[in-house]
Amino acid sequence: MIKSFGTALVALIFISMHAEQSAAQYVASAVSEDPRTWSGSPSDALSVAQAFPEGGEPAVAEAEPLPDFESRFAKGRYGFGVTLGFGYNDNLVPTNSASNLLTKLRFAYVFPNFQYNLTGLIGKSFYRGALYWMIEAGVAFTVKDPERNDQTVDNAPTYLIGLVPLQLEYKFLSPDRAWAPFLFAGAGGSWSEWSDSTQELSTPFEFVLQVGGGLEYFFDYGTALNFNYRFWHLSNSNIKGANIGVNAHIFSLGYRF
Repeated sequence: MIKSFGTALVALIFISMHAEQSAAQYVASAVSEDPRTWSGSPSDALSVAQAFPEGGEPAVAEAEPLPDFESRFAKGRYGFGVTLGFGYNDNLVPTNSASNLLTKLRFAYVFPNFQYNLTGLIGKSFYRGALYWMIEAGVAFTVKDPERNDQTVDNAPTYLIGLVPLQLEYKFLSPDRAWAPFLFAGAGGSWSEWSDSTQELSTPFEFVLQVGGGLEYFFDYGTALNFNYRFWHLSNSNIKGANIGVNAHIFSLGYRF
């Protein structure tokens, strides 16, 4: 045991004095000269050799470099994300007519999305930024029974499936900060059960128009978190009357991968 300890001590002194010789070479030579002095297994010797490459310095895994400002917002960069929110509709044109009382909708909003940088960095000063094309697709569902004139008209949940393939978003970017305000507008379509309980919608298919904005915070390695508001309009463009439409406010959180 004393002999093994002495051999190990000599090995440590030898490595520190002769950094040009790797620990792997030393282990190999020590074992070949007198296998009885090596108390470890062959796999232990391999581990030492991998930990101490040529030069005697420990091997350190190199971290992936952080993307710089220019490359992170370069033309052609794309990413995926998801938006989770809560919405409620609003009667933008109030009326006292009993036949036009608002059907109250309270709903959750879950829309994954895809984003593609169309321009790269453009502009100067405060409006410097990048223009993105976005596609959103997901589901909205009522979390409270729809009501009209304080009477329940359907049972939650009722569902809407939506697709917004035509959407543009502009981010106001700066290398001096990790956050950016943004504005967006888009159009698409939806299919829902909401026409069964709301007199504002007369067909299962409805067009979707939306506009909004928010604030996005960028983390390392391309991820981001955002808070946004959108004004959401559903109507069938007079395919069938009545075409009152639903106007809703949606507040949401988004995460980008």
